[in-house]
Amino acid sequence: MKILLVSSNCYSQFPGVFPNGVGALSAYLKQKGHDVHSIHYYKKSDIRGIGARLREVNPDVVGISILSCELPIVEPTAAAVKQWKPEIPVIVGGIHAIVDPENTVRLKNIDAVCAGEGELAFTEYLERLEKGEDVVSTPNFAFLIDGKMVLNDHLQFIKDLNSLPRFDRTVADLQRIIDANNGVINLLFGRGCPWHCKFCGNEYIRRRGSGTYSRMVDVQTAMQELAQLEKNYDFEEICIRDDTFSWNRKWAAEFLEEYSRRFRYPIHVFSRPDTLDDDMIAGLAKAGCVNIFIGLDSGNDYIRNEVLNKKQSNDELFRVTGLIRDAGMIPVISNIVGLPFETPEMFQETVEVNKRLHEDKVVFSAAFGATPKIWVFTPWPGTDLYNLSVEKGWLKTFKDPVKVYRESMLEMPQFPQREIERRFRTFRYHVYKDRFPMMAALFLVFDSKWFQAVYERIPMETMGKLRKNILNIYRLFGRKGKKARMDLPASN
Repeated sequence: MKILLVSSNCYSQFPGVFPNGVGALSAYLKQKGHDVHSIHYYKKSDIRGIGARLREVNPDVVGISILSCELPIVEPTAAAVKQWKPEIPVIVGGIHAIVDPENTVRLKNIDAVCAGEGELAFTEYLERLEKGEDVVSTPNFAFLIDGKMVLNDHLQFIKDLNSLPRFDRTVADLQRIIDANNGVINLLFGRGCPWHCKFCGNEYIRRRGSGTYSRMVDVQTAMQELAQLEKNYDFEEICIRDDTFSWNRKWAAEFLEEYSRRFRYPIHVFSRPDTLDDDMIAGLAKAGCVNIFIGLDSGNDYIRNEVLNKKQSNDELFRVTGLIRDAGMIPVISNIVGLPFETPEMFQETVEVNKRLHEDKVVFSAAFGATPKIWVFTPWPGTDLYNLSVEKGWLKTFKDPVKVYRESMLEMPQFPQREIERRFRTFRYHVYKDRFPMMAALFLVFDSKWFQAVYERIPMETMGKLRKNILNIYRLFGRKGKKARMDLPASN
């Protein structure tokens, strides 16, 4: 069948992100013999191009993949499809559809929702549709029947990721995205996460499904993909976007050893202190790791360990970040404000922890931008903290469009929305003001609401050039971490 897949980053604060889910689905559908086409919205005005793309492709089915922040693209896209040909099925998938099928399936002009991994389920849907068979019982799918959602059984998670083709990189302009990200290419080598954090959609997805949830491709598959990307694209650094790079220590150690032998690009990874022992840190340093992204989330023990279920201590964080710095790498610390039960005094503990972690220098990363990172808590549908927020009466509505991580949806008596936003806007100022007052003042301007409103309107390409210039200035004057590994021979 002829399929048109739609993806978007036009409402996200991360416009330069490759749609990996659509890339994975497209590659699998093509392998099964389907004729797959795509359109990716980089900016809101791109939505107007859907009509021309429909006429050009003339698809049998349209699939729309969304994150929660991209909800606003669904109804105008679906309306354009139905206006063009009312009989064409419109399917919505992606992370938001998985964690919130109940509301997604009620969107206008939607025929079905894929509420699980898409490769096997969407292929079965297409086979049934093509044969004229019943599609309403398709596994992983949800339908609206007589005003009620019918959510079918979940297929087991695909255990062997090596059985799947790697991403179809033609579903968006990957080089354009790399250029907008300081020459950094973002990659995924696995699916799932073994931890049980209460604010993360991973936990909901794991509960609903069955089988092995946390999975990685084998190291040789990863190396082959890197070699192929190196031939086809121009990039300077690599960011491995898996939730926790080092959760499978045997895999991570093998990957780092092989990567060290074959490639010379600086890398950036996400990790947790409890997976970073001396050997892992040494392996990362040997492989040319520049930054390790670590989610502190809250400096308050109760919020971090009881509310979020992180099960980590500040002492462990200080110990591990010290080892990371000693090895020549830079820890990038991520924080959240406005968490359930949090008070301004509790959030001040987060500020104090970050002041200690950033007392020697201001940190800027090619992959992660200005740090420390600060986000406003977003209650994702399906998560424990979303349900808690509804139960407590703190969450009045799930806003559309969702300004993820930038504005609070909770109205808590001990930490009002206005105060949460003020703490969000001034966080980096307070972290740096004592040791780096000039940079603190710049952050106060950069993080202000009016500046960010202007910043968000900058085209992706211009944004990429601006970030590149900022990074070059930082490298010239401010960076003391590990230099790019230009001493290695060319990769083979």
